[in-house]
Amino acid sequence: MALAVLLFSFFILLLFGCPISFTLLISSMLTLLVKGLPLAMIPQNLIGGAESFTLLAVPFYILAGEIMNIAGITQRIFNFALALVGHIKGGLGHVNVLASMVFAGISGSASADAAGLGRIEIEAMRHEGYDMPFAAAITAASSTIGPIIPPSIHLIIYGAIAEVSVVDLFIAGIVPGILLGLALMVTIYIMASTGMVKCPVRARKSWKKIWIAFREGFFSLLAPVIILGGILLGVVTPSEAGVIAILYATFLGILYKELNRKNIIQALKNTVRSTSVVMFLLATSKAFAWLITVERVPELLAERMLSISTNTNFSLIFICIGLLLIGTIESASANLVIVTPILVYIALMLNIDLVHLGLITVFALMIGLITPPVGTSLYIVADVASIPFEKLVRATIIFVIPMIIVLFILTLVPDLVLFLPRVFGYSG
Repeated sequence: MALAVLLFSFFILLLFGCPISFTLLISSMLTLLVKGLPLAMIPQNLIGGAESFTLLAVPFYILAGEIMNIAGITQRIFNFALALVGHIKGGLGHVNVLASMVFAGISGSASADAAGLGRIEIEAMRHEGYDMPFAAAITAASSTIGPIIPPSIHLIIYGAIAEVSVVDLFIAGIVPGILLGLALMVTIYIMASTGMVKCPVRARKSWKKIWIAFREGFFSLLAPVIILGGILLGVVTPSEAGVIAILYATFLGILYKELNRKNIIQALKNTVRSTSVVMFLLATSKAFAWLITVERVPELLAERMLSISTNTNFSLIFICIGLLLIGTIESASANLVIVTPILVYIALMLNIDLVHLGLITVFALMIGLITPPVGTSLYIVADVASIPFEKLVRATIIFVIPMIIVLFILTLVPDLVLFLPRVFGYSG
């Protein structure tokens, strides 16, 4: 009875457009009333959901991304990528992906990539006569690399909920992020070579011009090296690396003379707003997750999966398909906080590595950022590019294909995810 109330109220509230945080909160309260438990458990769970040292890194990386977008860092990253790969067939499409891969090593946010770097990328592609739906589509697709290549806000959230080392998750995200970037670039090359899209060809830059672009963007390109290097070498924790990212971005903003009082205040406001949304979501999900556990939902799902097959690969594929489906109906952050406790229980029952599970979970949910009707990155990029949402959706579908292929490769070949963590001492 209680489980029926929990699930029915949850889906009804979602159907009527209630914000996910309040949906989780209200459905949890109704279920507690049905079970005859005190509502005092709600504030206790709210505090417990957000009370984690690991989560301190979330506002740090959000603020770092905001400052980088106003400090001239994104423009210099784009200019270097342009000089390096702008001449390859597919032109600025490859530049778009490479710039996102570099920016991912700094911000860890798909929204920051789509809204900040995306604006520069789309404007450059518009200026050179690219088809706008294609330009917007590859911008949306490449923004999903941000939460996979470390540092990653979503991996931090998963690590906090699953009680898995964030450092191990960060290291594990490097190869999947690179594979995703390469898959998108191969797709762009095929599209350009076959004439599916109009991609003006640029002349190859001389080594001198590449060196100039590198020299001008050196300090910006050094940012991911400092952040990731510090984490991988064990010099700083992920949270401390977030503070370093803020300080370094501020230093570059002063160096480039891009920061001023007005845009700093705006960056702080955006950070407070984004952090409040994430932390409130994590807090409200705690009570919901507790009730899901009490009602034995993870145990029942694990038993059902084991009754169908005890094959680990089958279970992982089934999980991926489920994540791809729920990614179309709710935001990645919301889905992550809801499904992680369930998936962790199933993983322990089936002897699935939790770091491997975390990467494929985040990867699958990132595909949801560019699949309608919820697709967060689609809405951001449609606004930036000033094109109809429906037209952007049609242009983005082709990029979903290589992303799903990479997802299933990573799912079935866990060594691609776990190789680097093992090099740095991870034992599972």
